[in-house]
Amino acid sequence: MASIRPALPRFRGALFFLALFFLALLLALAAPGIALAAPTAPSPQTPADGAAVTLPFTISWSASSDPSGILAYNWQVSASSTFASIARQDSVTAPATQGTVSGLAIGTYFWRVQAISNNALQSPWSAVRSFRVTGAGAGVPAAPTLNQPRGGNSFHPWELFGMSWSGVPGAVNYVLEASKDPAFPINGVVFNWQQPTPSRDILITTVDRGTYNARVFAVDANGNYSMPSNVITFTIAFNAPIAAPPTLVSPTGGASASLAVTFKWNHVINPQDSGYQIQVANDSGFTQIEQDVPFLNGPTYTVLQLNKPGPKFWRVRSFQGVIDTAGTAAVTAWSQVATFVLPDGPLHVNTITLTRPAPASGQEVFVDLQLSKGAPAGGATVNLSSSNPQAAPAPATVSVPATNSWVETRFVTGQVTTPTTVTLTATIGTVTTTTTLTVSPSSLASLDGLPPTQNGGVTIGGIVMLNGQAPPGGAVVSLSSSSPAVQPPATVTVPAGVESVSFTAPTSQVSANTPVTITATWRGASVQGTTTLTPQPAPTSLTLDPTLTTGSNGSNGRVTAADPRNADITFSLSSSRPDVAQVPTSVTVPQFAAAGGFIITTTPPAARTVVTISVSGGGVTLTATLTVDPFPSSPPPAAIATLSLSPSTLTGGATSTGVVTSTQSAPAGVIVVTLSSSTTAVATVPASVTIAAGASSASFTVSTSAGTATRTATITGSAGGATQSAVLTSNASGAPPPATDTVTISRAEWKSGALRVDATSSNASATLNVYVTSTGALLGTISAGRLQTTTSTNPGNVTVKSSAGGQASQAVVSA
Repeated sequence: MASIRPALPRFRGALFFLALFFLALLLALAAPGIALAAPTAPSPQTPADGAAVTLPFTISWSASSDPSGILAYNWQVSASSTFASIARQDSVTAPATQGTVSGLAIGTYFWRVQAISNNALQSPWSAVRSFRVTGAGAGVPAAPTLNQPRGGNSFHPWELFGMSWSGVPGAVNYVLEASKDPAFPINGVVFNWQQPTPSRDILITTVDRGTYNARVFAVDANGNYSMPSNVITFTIAFNAPIAAPPTLVSPTGGASASLAVTFKWNHVINPQDSGYQIQVANDSGFTQIEQDVPFLNGPTYTVLQLNKPGPKFWRVRSFQGVIDTAGTAAVTAWSQVATFVLPDGPLHVNTITLTRPAPASGQEVFVDLQLSKGAPAGGATVNLSSSNPQAAPAPATVSVPATNSWVETRFVTGQVTTPTTVTLTATIGTVTTTTTLTVSPSSLASLDGLPPTQNGGVTIGGIVMLNGQAPPGGAVVSLSSSSPAVQPPATVTVPAGVESVSFTAPTSQVSANTPVTITATWRGASVQGTTTLTPQPAPTSLTLDPTLTTGSNGSNGRVTAADPRNADITFSLSSSRPDVAQVPTSVTVPQFAAAGGFIITTTPPAARTVVTISVSGGGVTLTATLTVDPFPSSPPPAAIATLSLSPSTLTGGATSTGVVTSTQSAPAGVIVVTLSSSTTAVATVPASVTIAAGASSASFTVSTSAGTATRTATITGSAGGATQSAVLTSNASGAPPPATDTVTISRAEWKSGALRVDATSSNASATLNVYVTSTGALLGTISAGRLQTTTSTNPGNVTVKSSAGGQASQAVVSA
């Protein structure tokens, strides 16, 4: 039974109308602001205005003109001169200037036509002409007679119901229409069903409920419609009457029925897809239900599992659509209750059913064991034996869980060289049941996978299929071709224990369509597959996007053919450097498509590499170049560049300031410099110092201990695989300090976030660091007599400290 299908146009042209509309829209979007003139309007020619006609008849018009050329013509027929509603419409592709009209009732109509340019612009509609339909001409199918719907004239939403009509000689198809408008205008036809036979099951959904008018047309092999049939009406409503319940057929009347039990009933007037529900119970009140199965197509259903022997009761009902927007089911009453008896007695196997009673070697066979009743508490064991364990290695035992009356097992047939009949025996206690199967040697099944059509000059593929699995040593299958245009390998081998093998076959270019038959032969039997080679057109363009790629980022290719074809077109692809840029062996331009695409996979080269990508077909090869760059090397990690101490000589017990700088600003994160002292009894440092993100230096404090002699300690910093050191000299406590250099600050100025400090030392080799006097925060190092840095606020006062021991402070002027 068919399900709902949205309305289709009553003619092929409506689809073309849509296509032309979207084409015009795309062109308008692609070329905004470009004003193009519409084509000239065509002029109606025949029939004469007001002419009497019989169906079908031809309307014709003059050709239109446009600089871009004419793509097609649209025509419309209406019962109104204002074309308020459309009775018929269609499209024809240029240069045709006529169309065939059919499917109208007797009466007066009006028609008009317009042109569509290759720029997808519509001309004005032509002048309107009228005609009068007097009947159908010879050779047109007679109008069918539409019967009343099966089961009444009112149905529920989502309820399948049957429509039928008289068969008409010469009809190859029928078109059933349903509309809420009795005039059946094009935009008012809600549903349109096409059916080759004179009946149809339909359904209409909740959203479309209402009262409908229906009619049907007969259609001949040329697409000509008959005149419309009589019109009948029906209603889709929530309160539609519910059909009578099903009537039961068997088992009934307390008859004995052994498992498996097949239940049969008569269909309701309008059966639904998956619409039946069956219940089987141990009591007439259905309080002890053993089987409750919905969604059945009916009118039969087989039950495998019934636990308890004795009297049984069963019934069926049908679901017939819905009765409200919440989807509450419209359901018939339950049928009358029927009874049967499940016989008691010793537990045994009633039947053995095989999914493959005649398997080939290596095929899987499922064995279904139907018991006479449910297994007792603790389950049951079925002993299973095979008269030929080599050919049919069935399992020795099968366990049946408690209460189950059906169980399934499986085995894979062994290899045989001649057809071998095997008896399977199932035993529970002393009761045995047998069945037989015949195992045949593996054989050829089919040759699949060949394309129905393929342009010559490319490689095609096929698959050899076996019935069963190949024997030990494999199956060596011979291949042959009816034409030298396809050259399969002489043999292919299906590996032992495998059911198929694929192969490829190069083809040659052909000048005309060439049917080819490939024959596979093994064990004296043959199977065949066919393909048709077509002339291969030439590719017209090859483009790559992007044409410059990096590392393994790859690229995409696009190939176009001369024009859209009615079959797929395949071209060969190649790469001049497959080690750098890999392409598939071929690319396909799909049927009717303008282009086909492929993916280029790249491998990072050591240096920039230019690769030539080629596409070939029809004796033409086109090329495009792809440039592949290596991935850029990663920058070296930031490392420590310098470590300085200020002062570098001091009296024991005093402190020194250490400064570390990095080879580059810290990345999004920080640089941690590990610190150490060679002699912690002299000088100590923190374990590490951190250069903040975006900064290039950081300071730390060196603490010293008092001593009675001059001592030294080496302060070391490590980061990024680099190490820098500086020596700190600690003089005896109380000893006069070493002579210091003189530090002179000549300028300290802050303006709009920029700080400038100019300073010099009397010791040309001294390192000068600038600090905020109030906090001791390091601002930077003097270079070439100057520090220029940024700070959001004026630090107020700065101190310049020399590595030789001198220092000076000065107020910062705001400029």
